[in-house]
Amino acid sequence: MEVAQVLFNGVSAGAALALVAVGLTLVFGILRVVNFAHGVLFMLGAYATYLFTVRLSVPYLVAIVLAALVIAAVAIGLDLLVFRRFHGMSLEGAIAAIALTLLLQNLAFLVFGGASRGVRGPLDDVTVTFAGLTMQGQRLFIIGAAVVLVLALGFLVYRTPFGRAMRAVQQDPSAARLQGIGPSRLSTLTFGLGGALAGSAGALVAPEQVLLPSMGEAPLLLGFVAIILGGMGSVGGALIASLVIGIVQSGVSTYWTPQASVWMSFALVLVVLTLRPKGLFGHE
Repeated sequence: MEVAQVLFNGVSAGAALALVAVGLTLVFGILRVVNFAHGVLFMLGAYATYLFTVRLSVPYLVAIVLAALVIAAVAIGLDLLVFRRFHGMSLEGAIAAIALTLLLQNLAFLVFGGASRGVRGPLDDVTVTFAGLTMQGQRLFIIGAAVVLVLALGFLVYRTPFGRAMRAVQQDPSAARLQGIGPSRLSTLTFGLGGALAGSAGALVAPEQVLLPSMGEAPLLLGFVAIILGGMGSVGGALIASLVIGIVQSGVSTYWTPQASVWMSFALVLVVLTLRPKGLFGHE
C-alpha cells in the first residue's frame, strides 16, 4: 500500500504541475517566448483565491473560476503591454519576463507583506481511506479538476476553429497569415489561456500550501523541467512529463529524502536529453 500511496501523492502533485507546464508550452509553441513570468501568474492565482475567499467570503469553487479569469486578464494585459514586442524573440522575451517577475514579486510583497497566508478549502478535513490507501479530499479535488481542465483544453485545441488556428500558427505563422489567421490576436488569446491555467493551478493548490510572494518559483522551475522532458511545444508531452516528475518526487521524498527530490528531477531530464535531445515527444 505504500507504493499506492506514493503514486497517489505523485499524481496529485503532477496534476497541478501539468496545468502550469501546459500553459508554458502553449505560450512557447505559439509565441516562441520563454515566459519566466509564468510562475508569478501561478502565485497571483493563489493570492487572488485568498482575496476572494478570505476577504470577500466568496465560496472556494467560485473563487477558482474568478481567479482563473482574473489571471487570464492579467496575462492578456502583460502580452499587450510587454510580450507582443518580443514574439519570436526567445532571448529578449526571456529577459523581459525575468524583469516582470522581479517587478511583480516585489509588488506582491508590498501589497501582501512577507507574512505567510493560508486558504481554507471545503475538502481540507475530508479523508478517504480505501484498502489502506489514504486520500486527502483536496488532493482528490486537484486531480479531478486537472482532468476536467485538460479535457476541456483538448477539446478546445483539437475540436474548435480556435484550436485549429492555434495549431496552424504553431506549425507555420506565415502560412497561417496567408489563410486569414491573425497571429497577433491569436497569440494574445493564447497568452490569456496560459494565464488561466496558471491561475487555476495556483487556486487549486492554495489550500495545500503556504502563500508567499515567492511561491511561484518552484512550480515555474518544475514546469520548465516538464516541458523540456516532454518536448518543447508538445502539450501531451508536458502532461505526461508532469505526472512522471510528480511520481518521481513523491517516491524520492518517501524512500530517500525530500531534499533530493528536485535534483533527481533534473537528473532525469539530463538522462532523457542525452538519449533524446528533443525530449520524449519533441519533433526531430
